[in-house]
Amino acid sequence: MEMEKSHYVIGYKPEYLAVLASQRAASEAITTSGDESPNSVVVSITQGGFGQDVVDEQRQVKERFLEHLFISSGIDIPRSAENFDLYFTIEPIDDLIDLDEEI
Repeated sequence: MEMEKSHYVIGYKPEYLAVLASQRAASEAITTSGDESPNSVVVSITQGGFGQDVVDEQRQVKERFLEHLFISSGIDIPRSAENFDLYFTIEPIDDLIDLDEEI
């Protein structure tokens, strides 16, 4: 039995871009220009299954995205939905089309 996934688009607010710019300025190892802004990303999360009662799936997505951000980039934003909302936007994707999947 395949677990169903939910998909979300995460966008970046100007407040996060300011954090990113200050991190780049503090790091001499990064040689890219500060004008680059990250693209929106699509994240997926498996919906709760047997024994997994997820009360607020979007809250879980927000907290896990912040955890992923810390692991992948070292940017340490406290992992809460409230902090996520300060720096990012989130939109659920209702219809995801997998072009590799047979019809």
